[in-house]
Amino acid sequence: MQYLLREIRLFFVCLSFLSRIPSPKWIGFQEEWLHKSIKYSPTVGIFLGTLQSIVYIIFQLFFGPNIAFVISLGFLLILTGAFHEDGFSDFCDGIGGGWKREDILRIMKDSRVGSFGAAGISLLLVLKISGASQSLTSTGFRWNQLHFFWNYQLISIWLYFVSAHSLSRFFSVLMMLVLPYAKEEGYAKPMAKEITWPQTLFASFAGLVPFLLLSYQHPHFAFSLVMIIPCLYYMYSLMKRWIGGFTGDCLGAVQQVVETCIWISGVFVWTYI
Repeated sequence: MQYLLREIRLFFVCLSFLSRIPSPKWIGFQEEWLHKSIKYSPTVGIFLGTLQSIVYIIFQLFFGPNIAFVISLGFLLILTGAFHEDGFSDFCDGIGGGWKREDILRIMKDSRVGSFGAAGISLLLVLKISGASQSLTSTGFRWNQLHFFWNYQLISIWLYFVSAHSLSRFFSVLMMLVLPYAKEEGYAKPMAKEITWPQTLFASFAGLVPFLLLSYQHPHFAFSLVMIIPCLYYMYSLMKRWIGGFTGDCLGAVQQVVETCIWISGVFVWTYI
């Protein structure tokens, strides 16, 4: 019972850290729980992906798949406070505008959005919306055409949303394992310390299972890794070369890039393959 209570606490600590959803008052808070809770990041992704899919499914009944996805994306941005999007923007500013490690870290810490950040987040959102909208349109899914609630197509749509959020957050956790924290102090420092293989393996279950199930239903989705892995390696190389590790902004950037890759992959799966 104590173990279950502790794990529930860790889930809610991770949820409240990665989103604006408040934890129940009885959960409490201790800073040492932060680094232990990171293993639940992909689980939080499953929860957020499920909420986004519900919003999408409802609104596509009234507005069609394109507008419905934009609404669901806006809903998620409000729910998370654009937490990872802000990290991606800061990452673009730092890597694009800095020439030395100290300059890059200083720029990333600056709350103002620069040219590289504005251009980067704009392109990212365009790719995300375009890729997901075209993918979801190509599935032929329509809520008003369903004869019963739980069917094969609906499961695929749900797994598509969930995989985008859980797999991307798992790769963020994995990046914390293979790189050291680049700053002495920072917002992500309490979560970044003591990341272990057992925590990573725990995170891999929620991170990989939805994607594996989606790939089982639609085997061509495994080709998403052809796009994801080079992008991850490139980001890993940038972080290792320029700042010698990762920051919270870097983790947000990894999550956003992988999520976008999955949305784009759907275009190939449901349109061209």
